[in-house]
Amino acid sequence: MKRLDGFLILIGKDDIEAAVGIFLGIGMVALVSKSIDDNLLLAPFGATSIIAFLKYDSEFAQPRNIILGYLITSTVGVLTVYALGHNWFSYALGVAVAMLIKVQCNAVHPPSAAMPIILIQIKESTMLGYLIYEAMPGLVLLVAVAVIYNRYVLHKDYPLWRSKTSEMEKS
Repeated sequence: MKRLDGFLILIGKDDIEAAVGIFLGIGMVALVSKSIDDNLLLAPFGATSIIAFLKYDSEFAQPRNIILGYLITSTVGVLTVYALGHNWFSYALGVAVAMLIKVQCNAVHPPSAAMPIILIQIKESTMLGYLIYEAMPGLVLLVAVAVIYNRYVLHKDYPLWRSKTSEMEKS
């Protein structure tokens, strides 16, 4: 622990490594967005990046949970709009139903719960295009950076399913 002008500094090596990963992940998605003149960066990606880089060993941080979580909640969001329209009930039901499905699929990733809310706010005519050409490519890029950085740069056991599979093969 260090002191700096009366402040106690409690930043550890893991925190700094996570901050660098978050910078690289969000930075890469923002850079690609800028280079193709399209927005691949969604607000919930900030929370996703904190989980993927800081709490990489959490079930919520695993690439499977991240990608399936966003796919499930996005699908529920789109279906909710088509079935019920844009109203308060759609927002509430979309998030609640998406959570139930994610739990059943063992694909819980809390930041993805924002997708029904985001999609319900978009016009139906542009919703699928937004999802397919902006949201999902940005998410896949962020997850790819998390896997490369955590596994190959920091040599952390990420994603965890790889180690569980390896352990089962050794037995």
